[in-house]
Amino acid sequence: MQFCTSHAKDLENAFASLSLDGEASASTDPASNPATRRPRPPTTPLAPGTSRPLTPSPPKRTASSPTRLPSTSTPLPSSELSTILLALRKLREALLASSTSPLFSQRVHVFSIRLSILALHPPSYYPSLLHLLFTLHRPHHPLPTSELSELTTYLILDLACRQREFATAYALRAHSRSLFAYQNRNVDAVLDAVVRDNWVAFWRVRRKVDGYTRAVMGWAMEPMRRTALKAIGRSYLACPVGWVLESTSGGEMEWEELVRRENVGWIREGEGGERVVIRKIKPKEAGAAAAGGTEGGGGGGEEAAVAASEKSVTTGKS
Repeated sequence: MQFCTSHAKDLENAFASLSLDGEASASTDPASNPATRRPRPPTTPLAPGTSRPLTPSPPKRTASSPTRLPSTSTPLPSSELSTILLALRKLREALLASSTSPLFSQRVHVFSIRLSILALHPPSYYPSLLHLLFTLHRPHHPLPTSELSELTTYLILDLACRQREFATAYALRAHSRSLFAYQNRNVDAVLDAVVRDNWVAFWRVRRKVDGYTRAVMGWAMEPMRRTALKAIGRSYLACPVGWVLESTSGGEMEWEELVRRENVGWIREGEGGERVVIRKIKPKEAGAAAAGGTEGGGGGGEEAAVAASEKSVTTGKS
């Protein structure tokens, strides 16, 4: 509650502030690595007949010496979030090692899953999802129907959007339908959009789902954005900037951020830069055009323009 209160003005970015960079050291994330006690420095034995020197006491504070006030600065959201995830992980481990009430264990796992999804931390929410749905959910201690459907949705979307395990996601959806009549139109639409690379349907669904589902869908944003950029680069000579942003990010990104992330080399022009030029067809010379017409060619200019457009969108990871 204190974390949410301190970052209430920008809570979504505070949850997403946890660093998941694989290049960072493994010990920098306390949610994945427990803190260890710092070893004490070795002490040398004293010689017989000698005593250890006394440590000088700190100087006494006088009335003229300034008084240091405690720091009131708010800690970084990433450090706070790492501490919370670490505490939840220790709590889950303690529940596994003890014979606690299954109902309490279910409540802890549900809270941990929801928080970890908002924090975009799969090492925390994916094992908890599996343990909750396939171990803690039992006929004598079942989950409520609404929570069972909600958690199944998160697992299906994580398999499809983050892990790209489409067959497993479809199998889990079919198993859930036969087990407890699971139905979710948004999940059906997301699965169809991710499999078919239908970015129009993907952004449409993303705009109308809740924050937890939107966070899990975020793992598929990067491949969907690059697919849209490639399709636009091969199909158009120029188009409005707003339409490009709507197709590649659902209107959630600005042009400068899109250029920085995907290294887009298209040029903006017009009043206010509302139009982007994807490629320009170079005019042929008169002699080359006549020679090309006699040989039955005539498509070399467009092929060169398409090749230049594809080079201008260097995704690097596609």
